[in-house]
Amino acid sequence: MNRSEQVALAAKLLKITEDEVNANCRDLDFFNAIYVSIPVKGGDSLIVASDGTVLYAVSAVSPQEHLEAFINGIRTPLEDFN
Repeated sequence: MNRSEQVALAAKLLKITEDEVNANCRDLDFFNAIYVSIPVKGGDSLIVASDGTVLYAVSAVSPQEHLEAFINGIRTPLEDFN
């Protein structure tokens, strides 16, 4: 999955536009992933890996905790977004 596909998946799962994802996204080059964090109170965060797996976090989870969980292999099933 390339970056534009990762952005599209993040937009779909978070129910926002791709422009909003791009405005609130940074690349995690070492992990070939993107990190999206919506900067509003209660905003969601999502890591999307190049293999299409994701890890969702609520705003109470720090970016460091979110990344550590991702590194440790924790993922959110895509079915949880339905």
